[in-house]
Amino acid sequence: MRTLNLDDHKETILRSLGAAHAKYYEKEKFGGPSLYFHIESLKASRKRDFTRFVDCACATLASWGMHRMGSGGSKMRDFDEFSSSIAAIWNLALELQERAPSQLSDQDWHLLEGIFKGIRCMRTGTSLVGNSKVLAHLLPELVPPVDREYTLKFLYGSKQITNNIDAEWQQLRIILQGFFYPLTRNESFLQRADVWLADNQRYKWDTSHLKIADNLIIGYASGEL
Repeated sequence: MRTLNLDDHKETILRSLGAAHAKYYEKEKFGGPSLYFHIESLKASRKRDFTRFVDCACATLASWGMHRMGSGGSKMRDFDEFSSSIAAIWNLALELQERAPSQLSDQDWHLLEGIFKGIRCMRTGTSLVGNSKVLAHLLPELVPPVDREYTLKFLYGSKQITNNIDAEWQQLRIILQGFFYPLTRNESFLQRADVWLADNQRYKWDTSHLKIADNLIIGYASGEL
C-alpha cells in the first residue's frame, strides 16, 4: 500500500466539514439492527459488561456486512472463538478505556497493539477491518472503524490490505497518528463535532469524535465534494 501525505487528507476533510457531514446523513439510511447493535455495543463497553458486549459486538459485525451466508463473501469466526479472544484481552482493554489519544504513552501503544492482535473475529487472513470495528466499540475514543471502501480508498487510493497481523497493526497506527488523531484534535473539527454529538437524536451515528471522522470520510467520498 503506497504512502501518501495523510496531512493533506486531513485538510481536505477540514475544508468540507459541513458538506461532508450533510452528505453522510443524506446517504446514510441504515437503522434497524445496524444502528441498534452499534449503540448497544457502546453501552455495554461503557458499563464494562463483557457478556453483553460480546453478544452485541458480534451482532454489530454481522449487521455491518462482515458475515455473508453462502459460499462467497466475508466470514466471521464461530462465536465461541470470538468470545474467547475478547475474554483474553478484556481486562487489558479496560485499562485503556479512560485514555485519550493525547495521553497514550509508549506502554499504552504496546498494550493497544496486543489488544488489536489478540482479537479473533474474521476467518479470512485480513484482520484490520474486523478488528478495528470491534475496537471502535470497545475503545471508541482511541480507534475508529476502518474499511476498504471508504477509509483505505480515501487515504491511500487503494482497497488492498497486506494480510499480515504485524503489517496491519502498523497500518492502523499510521492511520491513527497521521490522520484520525490530528483531525479530531483540530479546533474547527471539535467545534462542529461537539454540536453534532449533543444532537444525538438527529445525528444517531455521531457516537464519538472518531466515529464522526469516519462518517465525514464516507460523506466526502460518496458526495463527490
